[in-house]
Amino acid sequence: MGGNLLNLLKRHVKPLLVDPDHLVAKAVHCALALDNPTLEKFDDTFTRFAGGAPPSFPFASVDDYYRWGSTHNAVRDVTVPYLAINAADDPVVRSTPTDAGSNGLVVMGVTAGGGHLGWFQAGPGYIDRWTTKPVLEWLKLMGDDLVHKPITAAPLYVDDEGFLREKGRPLFGCKEVSGGGIIDANGGEDGTLQGL
Repeated sequence: MGGNLLNLLKRHVKPLLVDPDHLVAKAVHCALALDNPTLEKFDDTFTRFAGGAPPSFPFASVDDYYRWGSTHNAVRDVTVPYLAINAADDPVVRSTPTDAGSNGLVVMGVTAGGGHLGWFQAGPGYIDRWTTKPVLEWLKLMGDDLVHKPITAAPLYVDDEGFLREKGRPLFGCKEVSGGGIIDANGGEDGTLQGL
């Protein structure tokens, strides 16, 4: 996986080097010097610096980055019914919080094998992911069969930039873009983030 990320970085290196003094540009140069890196080595060299915006990034170590991004920190805060399917041999998710953070809204399924998103099944004339059936069954259960208590949403407000936000969640919001159109989440015409 580290080698695949390095190849992806090489395909999009030009816009990342626009400001040679920027921390991201310096991390790019270090990453380009790697030879067939593991995922952890790539993350230690590049992702912990360039994987996101301040104030979270950069991280002092790859272990700090992994702790920050761990589901162990997020699962206890889930507020809606949530199904997670993980494989015990996943090279990215090294430890699954099987107790679901003591959150009764979370169901954790752990398979012995499957790697990272590798739950395939095959039959005469088809290959697909076996997870489709349990996910659809979960959605049906949650949508049709479970009796839900009414949810009291946090108050909404419009911030200074026109974003509709939920009180207590200042990093999430939406707003209508005048004139409509397509929003390109790949970083513009050059597709900087394409493939991530």
